[in-house]
Amino acid sequence: MKKTLFLSLMFFTSVIYSQSVSDKAISYLEEGKIDEAKSLLIEQVNKNNTGLKILELLGDIASFEKNWDTAISYYKKLVVANPGKADFNLKYGGALGMKALSVSRLQAVVYIPDIKKYLALAAEQDRSQIESRRALVELYIKLPGFLGGSDEKALMYANQLKNLSPVNAYLAKGFIIKENEDLEDAMVYYKYAFKKYKATGEAAATNSLNYELGKVAAELDLESAYGLQLLDKYTKNYSYKDIYSMEWVYLRKAQIMANLKNKREALQYVNKALTLKADFKEALNEKDRIQDL
Repeated sequence: MKKTLFLSLMFFTSVIYSQSVSDKAISYLEEGKIDEAKSLLIEQVNKNNTGLKILELLGDIASFEKNWDTAISYYKKLVVANPGKADFNLKYGGALGMKALSVSRLQAVVYIPDIKKYLALAAEQDRSQIESRRALVELYIKLPGFLGGSDEKALMYANQLKNLSPVNAYLAKGFIIKENEDLEDAMVYYKYAFKKYKATGEAAATNSLNYELGKVAAELDLESAYGLQLLDKYTKNYSYKDIYSMEWVYLRKAQIMANLKNKREALQYVNKALTLKADFKEALNEKDRIQDL
């Protein structure tokens, strides 16, 4: 009896300590002190204090740093420990997807079955989860048919977004139509997305939505002024939870300014992007386009 009580107390103390460490790490992260948070969390892992929250935060930091192999290793441990948690499956499937994007098409093929599996599990486990459905829309549209691509499945997940987040539903349907090379019809959905977001602010808004709408504004020369506002909002709220790095924000701003024929500011923004990432291919291509204005 005493032994059981002692073990229970030890477990309880360990849980409380793990929570306090996680809380401190989160405070660091919210202050932008990524290295301090990572050092604190890794120290706990080295002490065999591997609570799920500690592993999740380390996975989130690795994702923020685009270190996909490390993120995958942490998220996999979460999925093994708690396979029924939708957020864990989403993060694991998402990290696998980002890893697949970072390698050659031939290498990416081996990741596809697990990406589908874990994103679909996340969507099934949480009927209100937006992120897994958006990811599945893009996955099924981007994949060729022989690897399981399917317009029908993409549209199914897009339709599921209708009641969860109208703005995300419009963006998803616009993406499906655009990828099928019907830009005119796609623009209708993208315009609906901007109109809805402007009117309501969207209860399900996330910082990533600010970036995505800014990206649409940049790529399709649509709602330029509002797109800049949303990219500014994304920058203001930027944190370790955001997957789109700041060089992409500067690129989108450069594209918008180029669309507005403001060559000077467009070059300023694209150079900021290249300062953060000198080999940023998309920014280098955009700089060539801007210089030809």
